[in-house]
Amino acid sequence: MPRMSNSLYDSRYKALRKKLRLMRLAAEQTQLELAKKLDVGQSYISKIERGENFIDVVLYTRWCEVCGVRAGETLDQISGALA
Repeated sequence: MPRMSNSLYDSRYKALRKKLRLMRLAAEQTQLELAKKLDVGQSYISKIERGENFIDVVLYTRWCEVCGVRAGETLDQISGALA
């Protein structure tokens, strides 16, 4: 079985970061606006989008909700694009 990468620079994680940023922009949210709704700092949003921090599954689902996107559907899109 292939070994899974836990790197922030794994292609799947890069795709997720890109999708998160595009989601935020499509919802017309600034990093600051999104951060306030998620009860985190703006710099944390920035670090996630730049690949300096991982995002946990709970914050990911809340990010999707704030942006009006179904979390599972988004993961399916990312998985399908990388298959």
